[in-house]
Amino acid sequence: MQTTLGAHSMQRLLTAVSSRQVTLSRWVFALLLVVIAWQLGKTVTTLVEPAQPIPAWTPAVTQTTNNVTDNQSSIANIVDANLFGQYQREVVAEKQEVKDAPKTRLNLILVGAVSSSDPTKSLAVVSNRGAQETVGVDEMITGTRAKVVSVLPDRIIIENAGRDETLMLEGIDYRQASAASTPAQPSRAQSNVISNNADVADLGDLDAIKQAILENPQQFLKYIRLSQVNRDGELFGYRVRPGRERALFDSVGLQDGDLAVELNGIDLTDKSAMGSIMQSFNEMTEVNLTVERDSQRYDIYIQF
Repeated sequence: MQTTLGAHSMQRLLTAVSSRQVTLSRWVFALLLVVIAWQLGKTVTTLVEPAQPIPAWTPAVTQTTNNVTDNQSSIANIVDANLFGQYQREVVAEKQEVKDAPKTRLNLILVGAVSSSDPTKSLAVVSNRGAQETVGVDEMITGTRAKVVSVLPDRIIIENAGRDETLMLEGIDYRQASAASTPAQPSRAQSNVISNNADVADLGDLDAIKQAILENPQQFLKYIRLSQVNRDGELFGYRVRPGRERALFDSVGLQDGDLAVELNGIDLTDKSAMGSIMQSFNEMTEVNLTVERDSQRYDIYIQF
């Protein structure tokens, strides 16, 4: 009987285990069905939907051209700024040709001459029968039929009765060759003062010259000659050179080739200044001349 009971218990145990295994198998089977269905759905979706096209590879576009252009533009801007100044080639004024014209027989005296590379700016002081006047190129000399053709540092050429004639600066021999002025580089500098050096010239000659200028101030241009210096159409001043008698020139400390930029406070770089100066010469009793020399400015004082 005990054997029958044990067998019955064993059978019940096996039945319970078998029932649980069936239940577990069902859950596992259901899970597998879900996984298979999900995978199958994914596969079907992949086959049905068209594949997204893969874009073709293209190299990245750089801004090298723009950078080069920008760099070139920047360099051009720096160059245009002229940070170190702008080079200007020195323009040498053409030397005025001295015409081989005979000496005039007219009773005229050339008191002073201011020549310029621009003939229209040249001036001459001519005395006729004791009356002085300032004349320019293509202007008639009062009291004559002569017309000024050109003005040189030591003479003027006039047209008289249809032919060219020469009128020399007072005190200069007709046969002497004229010395044309050459321009020099102007420069800005500080102002220095040169005192008169009377020991350089003979005091007797110097007194005689000053007395002559005091009696006729326009005689000043006979002893200290001025020639315009123009460059690129701009007036830079007047080249200063001694006349035939250089006692006054040396005594005041002037040097051949100095560039005069002011006279009695009047700016000589103003093209209209010399005309008014020539008209006021008769009233002058002293001259304050500012000149440029070797990148410096010097004040020259001359009292008559």
